[in-house]
Amino acid sequence: MPLLKDANAPRDHPAVTSHGPGNDALRTETHRYIRYADGSEELYDIAEDPNEFTNLASNPEKGAKIPDYE
Repeated sequence: MPLLKDANAPRDHPAVTSHGPGNDALRTETHRYIRYADGSEELYDIAEDPNEFTNLASNPEKGAKIPDYE
């Protein structure tokens, strides 16, 4: 409910969405990760690149910045 009232409220867990079988996305406050059914991936640092122009999926150094959620 807090996120419905204020989209900028702190989040305890990432948002997970799906679009058809095998097409899933995970979004934290700073990153969006997408994995498609064909195995391709996208990773964006939305804090630095809010328009998602630079796909960081093939850059392992950038992937380490994603917060660890359990």
